Amino acid sequence: MQIQNIQNLLRELREDNISGANELIDKALEIIKFQLSLTHDPKKDIKEEMMVLSKQIIDARPSMAPLINTIGYIIHDFEIINKEIIEERLKQFLVDKQKKKESLELLFYRFLKENKRIPLKVMLISYSSTIINLLLKNKQFNIEIYVLESRPLLEGQRVAETLSPYFKTHLIIDAAIGTFIDEIDTVLVGVDSILIDGSIVNKIGTFPLAVLANTRNIKVYAVCDLYKYNLKSHYGYSILISEKPIKEVYNREITNKFLEVHNYYFDITPAKYISGIISDLGVLGIKEFLEKVKKTLPIEWFKYFINNKKI
Repeated sequence: MQIQNIQNLLRELREDNISGANELIDKALEIIKFQLSLTHDPKKDIKEEMMVLSKQIIDARPSMAPLINTIGYIIHDFEIINKEIIEERLKQFLVDKQKKKESLELLFYRFLKENKRIPLKVMLISYSSTIINLLLKNKQFNIEIYVLESRPLLEGQRVAETLSPYFKTHLIIDAAIGTFIDEIDTVLVGVDSILIDGSIVNKIGTFPLAVLANTRNIKVYAVCDLYKYNLKSHYGYSILISEKPIKEVYNREITNKFLEVHNYYFDITPAKYISGIISDLGVLGIKEFLEKVKKTLPIEWFKYFINNKKI
């Protein structure tokens, strides 16, 4: 029953297509806490069990950089892992997470204060809980928001409903970016992960939005924290964008062998189209952000993790 409960939690983590990174990290932490509850001796070495569970969590969301970095924070740099150690790391993780959140909030506030256009017209794509929470923290600013619907799951509707009580908000179809781009002052995009070359993995449509904005000299800022740095990319692994169920975009039976239907949730935007990254490390260019991340994150643990044949 206990093993089944963990498998159910892992399945929920794997199949969640709605929650943002913060919510998914919370789910992963609950899985770890559940595993700890099965251990009665706080001094017992449970390194093998934690490594296996960590791999299962990472495999549930293999492209999710913040989840990998969260696991790294909790299990890195230990010869022995026991319940007592992990519980202490979990407490410290929450403290550090709050500090990163407060730092990002302050830097985002300064960013808005320095962009003095009234109203500041901002275009968003998809649902980024980070961007939404930052905007809601700054309701005193006169901001007008243009939200792309973000097919196929239409997360833009949720964004518009959340922000429109506080900001003038336009919900537009993805194909209308060309119609509205000349009204925009800046583009803010969330981040699924940042690759070693500085390119950004985010919701499908981010790439063409960034390219179009660049043709109009409109700055595109990615908003995230340092945990979005992708350690798989860092160690040379290719980042594959998997296809999703075609029924989400074409719900008829396909009888024509020449018809292929494609459904992707993510695309990759090259670093040259990103003006900067607003993060807990500062408002930085891509190169400077990467340099700071590599000095800040515990990176070496993941090399051991992926080379360990026992897991």
